[in-house]
Amino acid sequence: MIPKSLLRLFSFFFLLLTAGASQAQIIVIRVGEHPRSQTLRNWRPTAPPADTSVASEAPRYVSEIMQTIGLKPNFEVRSAPVDNAAAVVYGGKRYILYNPDFIEALVRRTGSKWAAVSVLAHEIGHHLDGHTVIASGSQPQLELEADEFSGYVLRKMGASLADAQAAMRSLASARASRTHPARNERLASIARGWNRADGSAGSAAIAARPAPVHPQPAIADPQTLRTRPPLDERFVLGDLTFHADRGARYYVTTRYNVVKVDGNGLQVLGKVARSNNSTFPYVIYDEETRLYVHADGTVLSAQGKAVGRLTARA
Repeated sequence: MIPKSLLRLFSFFFLLLTAGASQAQIIVIRVGEHPRSQTLRNWRPTAPPADTSVASEAPRYVSEIMQTIGLKPNFEVRSAPVDNAAAVVYGGKRYILYNPDFIEALVRRTGSKWAAVSVLAHEIGHHLDGHTVIASGSQPQLELEADEFSGYVLRKMGASLADAQAAMRSLASARASRTHPARNERLASIARGWNRADGSAGSAAIAARPAPVHPQPAIADPQTLRTRPPLDERFVLGDLTFHADRGARYYVTTRYNVVKVDGNGLQVLGKVARSNNSTFPYVIYDEETRLYVHADGTVLSAQGKAVGRLTARA
């Protein structure tokens, strides 16, 4: 029988993100302030528009971001009536939403398509860092983590630091608010991510690519999909195995997320934190569950039962 604590760890992601159809619950983390207090209460997923604008390139930009970090997207990209862009969970599914008019205006104002890429990378960071699991909306620390991710991935894609910071220089407020940090904090966080990357281009520079006349979603070769690693080894700190789910692949990432990789992509299940106990130096946790990692790598439940093993990468 699977321990209750382990079942909760496996299922909390689904339980937190699934919303009843009648309630149409939406979890939103946005890129910036929203003075018009626009809501997504009546939003429904729709097919993306077929046009040749800069904004129509958003799905391709997202695809290149995910290819650069070596992950498969576990979300969909849609245009929507948001003020700028948002990481959203709707009806148990993840979305990256963007306002086409906002994207067009941002690129015109900054003179660079990298501004659009950085905004989308920021929202992807919210999903990959598990922020939408918390269902608490925008918070300064979460925004800084997403900013750092955007800086990291933009350098990997070939952007300069100025390119990576262009959008936030234009969008961020000089003063911090309850939900978002001040501009200088956000620029510093982007710089930390950019400096942490090694600068190798994971894909050709987007700024040098013309928009296609008839953009079509890229269709990967089936063999490529079968052989492409689901998680870039550079982002893995350790391997997790659970006795109750031996066939599944669990990892601890460089951002201390516990993730599961399966046919549906990447699922963020919890976090790993260092403790002050030398016998149990790490804790794996979500909002309800605590699992304790012994110094020898054994993962134990709160009741002291061995439920798995954590093995650090060399």
